[in-house]
Amino acid sequence: MSDFSRVFLVGHSHYRALLLGLARRFKAEFSSEIHIYCATEQERAYWKAALDDATVQSVNVDNYRYRTADQPVGDPQQVLETARRVEAYLGLTINKLAVSDRHLGRGYALAGFKHPRSRRSENSSYLQMVNGFCAQVEFWRKEFEDKCPTLVLTGGSIEALIARKQGVAFRTIAGSRYQDYHQWVHNEFFENPFVQRAFEAVEEAADTQVENPYGLHMTLRRKFVQDVGLLGMMRRSAHIAARHVYWRLRGYEKARGYYPLEEIAYVWRRRRDLRALDRMSQPLASLEGRPFVYYPLHTEPETALQSLSPEYFYQHSCIAALSRDLPAGVMLAVKETYEAVGRRPTDFYGQLADFKNVVILDSMELGLEVVNRANAVATITGTGGFEAAVMGKPVVTFGCHNQYNFLDHVHVIEDEGELARALRTALADDAVNDTTRRDGARFLAATLASSFDLSGLGHLNVESLEGSAVELSFDALCASVRAGSETHQGGQA
Repeated sequence: MSDFSRVFLVGHSHYRALLLGLARRFKAEFSSEIHIYCATEQERAYWKAALDDATVQSVNVDNYRYRTADQPVGDPQQVLETARRVEAYLGLTINKLAVSDRHLGRGYALAGFKHPRSRRSENSSYLQMVNGFCAQVEFWRKEFEDKCPTLVLTGGSIEALIARKQGVAFRTIAGSRYQDYHQWVHNEFFENPFVQRAFEAVEEAADTQVENPYGLHMTLRRKFVQDVGLLGMMRRSAHIAARHVYWRLRGYEKARGYYPLEEIAYVWRRRRDLRALDRMSQPLASLEGRPFVYYPLHTEPETALQSLSPEYFYQHSCIAALSRDLPAGVMLAVKETYEAVGRRPTDFYGQLADFKNVVILDSMELGLEVVNRANAVATITGTGGFEAAVMGKPVVTFGCHNQYNFLDHVHVIEDEGELARALRTALADDAVNDTTRRDGARFLAATLASSFDLSGLGHLNVESLEGSAVELSFDALCASVRAGSETHQGGQA
């Protein structure tokens, strides 16, 4: 019997309504001792008001990374000695932890150079950054030692690393990239070993195809189209200004985050960059009758890239390598994601267009349709790789934690010396066949068997929760933990 007696629940704004429901279910079902963790005093007030003292043992603020990074460093040598002990304990460098941090690690967003700057990104020194991460690790080590959790939910990389070292079950929620299905993944890389286990148990599956992009993608796409219109930009700019004034008057910690003028400049830059991108892009129809590999660009900075693939997050280098190793006559079709428009370095698109075998596609083309038409898909961690894998199309991936990496028609590039061979194999006339299509259908069936439907969760209204979303996710979570997650250690960051 799995132990749900002491649960750490890390507040996640997008899943706020769901997490409130889960906390109540754990208390009712298992009389769990529940400890909530959030980022600010304002969030602590929210959680304390939403959950009574009978449900929650404690509500804690984890702001040690930024609070400490804001302070001057008194003894640099002591900071570095502490950092080396922390690195030895975690088994990775502080710098690798920083890869996924939008503020202290913004330099790692190589193709997101114009993401809005913040006070912390500009004012924190290297030693302050190191000191901040050390303080956060020490905070979590003490929490684990003092409270001895048996389950950690929706935590980040540090919580996942410590849980793994101590043999504590860890789960966080992730989209399954199909409709509104989600799943409980086992580590900070969103790995779920039960998908492969389910795949091996499925001998045949109905040829269910990914007919439409998943719900959140379409919701955000429609919002982007509205936001880049003149009225949308003015409304968005006014909202940002009013929000910062409100935060400052209320003394909220959020007021010390991004510079408001940086955020407003980003809003207007999106329209400018989208127009520039449109001038050099081509419709998908221009590739009719021509073989091509599809590379969908990732947003930077973003969890889906830096957090899920800290080993490889170099998009420009990736595109250059693909262009270099493609056989003669094969084009590389690159498509921007709307969320990244306005964040790219100056001349980023022009540099891509300089590759003679690269075509920049219209960013409003549906990625799913491009996958349908492509001979193969190249990606790091993108949804395009998932969609191609389901279709039985070859995937060349530079990310080593994708759930579809175990499939035979997926080629994982651990050494760029293998890339040319992998591309030749992926582009062979018989690369898509009955076996790959059958395996793709089995993979989708395995994904759905490891998932639950969260169509009742509001994508833009985080307080919205309808239907049986809590019950479905709670039952799936309990089943996942009971199935023995502790035996899956995952790749190390």
